[in-house]
Amino acid sequence: MTDNETESDPQVESANPLETAVNILTSPQEAFITLDAHPTKLFPLTVILLSTMAATAWYFSILDYDWYIDDTLSQIQNLSDGQLEGARDTLASISQRNMTLLGLFGSAFSLLAIYTLQSAYLSLVSALAGDSYKFRHWFSLVCWTNLPYLLVVISMVVNIILNPNGQLSAYDLNALSLSNLGMESSNLSLNQIFSSLNLTMFWSLTLVIMGYKQWLNSSLIKAVTVVTAPYLLIFGVWAYFVLT
Repeated sequence: MTDNETESDPQVESANPLETAVNILTSPQEAFITLDAHPTKLFPLTVILLSTMAATAWYFSILDYDWYIDDTLSQIQNLSDGQLEGARDTLASISQRNMTLLGLFGSAFSLLAIYTLQSAYLSLVSALAGDSYKFRHWFSLVCWTNLPYLLVVISMVVNIILNPNGQLSAYDLNALSLSNLGMESSNLSLNQIFSSLNLTMFWSLTLVIMGYKQWLNSSLIKAVTVVTAPYLLIFGVWAYFVLT
């Protein structure tokens, strides 16, 4: 993966990655102009993935593993005693070291998969509309607009520090999730949805909407519809099966 996959617009200078990072958070329009001409992605992708992997590795390294198994199983509904014991034996058969590796690479792979799918979707929409923007542009935009996710990593680190005994639920690790911000339900499955949604996700989606609108000179309604459609579909279907 390189940052020279597209020809640079000679009228727009390639910005220093740190400058682009600051602009994404403080002056997105300036950042979008730069990324339009120079769709880089290595810097934000590396920072996000490495910081996430580091925080995840730290979390599993200090974890009270027996407590973690019981806490994880307590989040699963409608299990018989036999199924519960079987699930406990299965989790206990996975060493803490192996669970650390699963968490380490699983967190990185899931983020990369989400970014890739989101970029592929936007590329498909562009292709169908006859726009000139390709996958490399959308992947660059998605990577840079997900920089707010670093706040999630920071919240993970703070929570790990505040729980030195290792009894910290994976559901409580992200202090910025909706469930940890007060949105709770007696329905454990619905709580899982609230745990999957966090403030930085909405921030990042807002930035993608702004970038889409600016690049394609589209209406705000169109930008919101195009960018949020997959999320509304996925979480809508998930909520439907949870509530029915």
